[in-house]
Amino acid sequence: MGQFFDQPDFATVATAVVVGTTDVRNSALYIGTGGNVEVIAVGSTASVIFKNIADGSFLPCIITSIVAGAGTTATDIIAIK
Repeated sequence: MGQFFDQPDFATVATAVVVGTTDVRNSALYIGTGGNVEVIAVGSTASVIFKNIADGSFLPCIITSIVAGAGTTATDIIAIK
């Protein structure tokens, strides 16, 4: 999404996420029901937890995976590419 030659500056693919099973490589996230999301960002090997994300908000980073477990409490997540 955006920042690359011949790519639009808006999403062209949206996929509902099942945490721990859905391939979310190179995606941004829309968080439907807020909470915490533990992710591994592109270019990183360690996970980080984004805390207290509001309902109906976007997580403005590109990630490779969402870590399943106690760190992720948000639901209704959509991966956007």
